[in-house]
Amino acid sequence: MKKPICFILSMLLLFTACSKKLQNEPDVTDEPELPKEIDSLAAALWDYPIKRGTEEWYRLTPQERIEALQVPEEVLEKITTEKLVELVITFPSYINFAAWESPQRGFEALVERYNIFEPLLLSKDAGKYLLAAYKDAGMTGFRTLPYSNGGWTNQLDYLELLLAQKEILQSLTPEEKFELLLEARQKFSEKIDNESFASLPGVASTLRIMIRILYIEEYPDLAASSNIQTTIRFIESGSFMDAPPFDEIIIITDNYINEKNKIS
Repeated sequence: MKKPICFILSMLLLFTACSKKLQNEPDVTDEPELPKEIDSLAAALWDYPIKRGTEEWYRLTPQERIEALQVPEEVLEKITTEKLVELVITFPSYINFAAWESPQRGFEALVERYNIFEPLLLSKDAGKYLLAAYKDAGMTGFRTLPYSNGGWTNQLDYLELLLAQKEILQSLTPEEKFELLLEARQKFSEKIDNESFASLPGVASTLRIMIRILYIEEYPDLAASSNIQTTIRFIESGSFMDAPPFDEIIIITDNYINEKNKIS
């Protein structure tokens, strides 16, 4: 009886040793860790899981939409500035900015609720990508960028609201700020001739970009305006209710542009 028992014990010890060795060996069936390049590619391809206007969108409560539109932190860590700006421009709940007492307060609410906006404001070069998108924007939608153009008047207001943020303007070079001023001045002329925009509410967001640039540049003609206090309130709120006479702003803007062109 002793020999069979010893044999069984020996086999158990051998089995245990083999099991431990196997546990320490790497499992060849496990998928290898993804290289960082693939992680970055995955981040570049990320998109919002729900879109405005879909059946799923309307099934969600407001709080569920807020949660669904948070960008995963690992995506935010790896995306390029260009992708960051794309996600901001195509943000499904962008229209929520218009639900507040002023556009600026609406934008601040977006920053408070969604994690895509703070990285935008902290970015060193987001402004140039927003400027490129703005130059691509016409009176009926984006000309070449593959973004949805639904509700275009509100979308263009939203894009101009982004560009009017002091953090975005500060990220621009002096040449880019002047380029933005010229583009906003051109947009103003196009809006006045377009029935969808030809009103003070329709041009207010464009005026705000121009005024804020002139204010940042400390242009004397703007500082000397009799409406400077109204102008400052408008810069702070973005509300057309606070807007100074736009004909005066256009004259001041054109004077600034002419002076800059003479210097150059």
